[in-house]
Amino acid sequence: MSETLPSAAIIGGSIGGLAAGICLHQIGCRADIYERSARDLSGRGAGIVVQPQLSRLVRGIAGQHLPLTSCMTRRQIDAVTGSHSDVVMPQQFTSWEAIVQAIKGAFPAECYHRGKTLTGFEQSEGSVTLEFGDERSVADLAVFADGSGSYGRRRFDPDLTPEYAGYIAWRGTVAEADLPNDLQAFFHDRFTFTAAKDGGHALCYFIPGDEWRTAIGSRRLNWVWYETVEAGADLNHLLMDRDGVQQKRSITAGMLADLPKTYLVQRAQDKLDPWFQQLIELTEDPFIQAIEDLAVGTMAHNRVCLLGDAAFVVRPHTAGATAKASGDAMALADAIGRRPDNVSEALRAYEAARLPAGRSMSHLGLSLGKNSVKTR
Repeated sequence: MSETLPSAAIIGGSIGGLAAGICLHQIGCRADIYERSARDLSGRGAGIVVQPQLSRLVRGIAGQHLPLTSCMTRRQIDAVTGSHSDVVMPQQFTSWEAIVQAIKGAFPAECYHRGKTLTGFEQSEGSVTLEFGDERSVADLAVFADGSGSYGRRRFDPDLTPEYAGYIAWRGTVAEADLPNDLQAFFHDRFTFTAAKDGGHALCYFIPGDEWRTAIGSRRLNWVWYETVEAGADLNHLLMDRDGVQQKRSITAGMLADLPKTYLVQRAQDKLDPWFQQLIELTEDPFIQAIEDLAVGTMAHNRVCLLGDAAFVVRPHTAGATAKASGDAMALADAIGRRPDNVSEALRAYEAARLPAGRSMSHLGLSLGKNSVKTR
């Protein structure tokens, strides 16, 4: 690595952190990623709609192959009549696991540190010192890519927290081999949408399956259903996991309690068309996410910056959270590459480039959510 380029400590080892790491590594920076989970993150998350920024990051910068599925048609189902209409609209899809695997394959393994929970950090004139319990690490800059509950963002703006949007996303995947023939044929080569009878909507598309296989018969069918749920007791009930632990924002696959799962199936029978009813009934391990909004006013704080969901939590209707994190990472590397001798100035340039993009996507998500999900 070049000694003239600053070193970076990246907090968070998911897609945003890996994107920042690979982009900074590619320009010659020493970049170390600190992930609080001691276990491999593979297996979390589900389907992702592919946008140009993500393709550029994985293929152009990381030089990796990204497993993709695709469709040629967008289908809309009428939940009341069961009729449907199709329009030609090509689209590509992948999965959270496939993206992580692709980027991580290009990142130096010795620079990815698991089981590192940040307990504090301090900035000086020339560096940032980070504490991980009894351990310390010093870098020229720190990048917080640690999601909607970002430690770094809370440090600089403790009163800013994600705001519940009034509805949730039920999610799940089903192996293509487990689908009845008629269901597989109905959803094949299509990005399918249906309006729920209570004002929500559901969608589904095929994504890479086990070992990121993309051949027909080996894929997974990924679905999402947006449903209005009142904040308070109703939401808390759904976010109580199978171990009796109250979660704040989501419950991962395999951790949903029996009663919410039964509720999901019953609600699907009442509110969705027969195709989606069958799909949800076939899902072994559905999971749930409370939809939230968050937008910062500042992404750069001297030698510290925010990236991805740590700065802007955008609604999934945009299909752009991963693309936004990729764009943040590329802009950060560009700013550091142009001003390697002045980190704070480089981070201000990064902020100037990415604040408008984050605000724009945040506003788009609010508009799409308002138009597609009726909240009480």
